[in-house]
Amino acid sequence: MGKEFSIIDTTFMEKALDAASLRQQVIANNMSNVNTPGFQAQTVAFEGHLREAMDADQADGKDDDVSPKGVVDPEFNVEGAAGWTKASLKPTVEAKQGPMNINNEMANLAKNQIMYNALATKISGVYGSLKWVVENSSR
Repeated sequence: MGKEFSIIDTTFMEKALDAASLRQQVIANNMSNVNTPGFQAQTVAFEGHLREAMDADQADGKDDDVSPKGVVDPEFNVEGAAGWTKASLKPTVEAKQGPMNINNEMANLAKNQIMYNALATKISGVYGSLKWVVENSSR
């Protein structure tokens, strides 16, 4: 018997790809302004947000979830007050503390490029599998 096929939700991977793209731009900006007097380097915060959103998504899928959904009227809900969710997840640009080291920035750039390529390959594989299913569904 063949391998079981399941369709997966790529929302988190797509948002991580967006974060890697933004991180690439921020690092390139940091590197181009390394000798600019008074320049404040920036960094992209995403992984902590992703963990929080994934935990919230997992909690939403449980049958024994006792979270107070619907307890507060919608007009009193504050966007993002309960933390990051799949819908609200996005990377944020923050000021980097301390001096900027060009070698660290170059290492972060290489690390980010590897992450971006891995995410793009994974998403491509998912959509390639879906394409195969559609093409072979008439057999």
